[in-house]
Amino acid sequence: MKPKPPPEAHRQLLLRVLVASLERVRPTAARLLAEHPERLTLAAWTYRFYRRHRDTALDEAGVERLLANPEPSPEDTAEIDALARRLSRLLRVAGDALPLLGRLVARPALRLTLAEVHHYFDDRDGLGSAIRAELAEELARADARGERVLLIAHSLGSVIAYETLWEASRAGASFRVDLFATLGSPLASRFIRRRLAGTRHAGPERYPGNIRRWVNFSAKADDTALHPRLRPFFAPMLELGLLESLEDHTGLYNHFRSEIGLNVHDAYGYLANPLVATVIGDWLEEGA
Repeated sequence: MKPKPPPEAHRQLLLRVLVASLERVRPTAARLLAEHPERLTLAAWTYRFYRRHRDTALDEAGVERLLANPEPSPEDTAEIDALARRLSRLLRVAGDALPLLGRLVARPALRLTLAEVHHYFDDRDGLGSAIRAELAEELARADARGERVLLIAHSLGSVIAYETLWEASRAGASFRVDLFATLGSPLASRFIRRRLAGTRHAGPERYPGNIRRWVNFSAKADDTALHPRLRPFFAPMLELGLLESLEDHTGLYNHFRSEIGLNVHDAYGYLANPLVATVIGDWLEEGA
């Protein structure tokens, strides 16, 4: 979690990365999106957390580097696969399973992130409710226009999207997500699952009922996606007939580099991955 550029500047950067990625694997979809850029809508929410925007130039530099080097280099993969990263990840998985241990080993940056996630879940000052309401309004507008919806949700955004869909199901909202794509999602972590909307319910009431397909992507060494596969935790949605399919794609390489170095969790890097672009491109071409 961090501040993002102003919404329109952020949307343009995301669009640029996605179109470039589609051009490599699904050129027809790339053309469709380039000709109709308004099809990509951004439901921005981080400004509510931080009350400031990130300098757009910082993201632009990373995006330029990513577009110039769309494939990870041997140096990238070596750094991602380094033993130190794997050991750090194992420690965080253990910390998630054993909260006392987690509090002992958490670094300052992780402690800050956990505090911010608590801020969202506790709905302090109506923060969480306001964020979900904005996304629900966007989905309702798309439904009113008769549009198919692909909802792409990254990091904590996947939690926000999931809870928004769960609340909409309970409220009887008419909108439906044709494809739910989650990137670097923490939904399977114990810390999140214990607080997630619906967790106190049983049967169909426990889960959203307005998703047709769900595809989840997690990158190697992404510590936010501590449990990279979501199917073991959300398979009951299939058994209850709430989903047609739930796919996990793990072990992706995300080689995005920002001003602070390699960031395997970054959204730009996920959108640049050819497998992510293939799934998005196939969906766009189906609707064409």
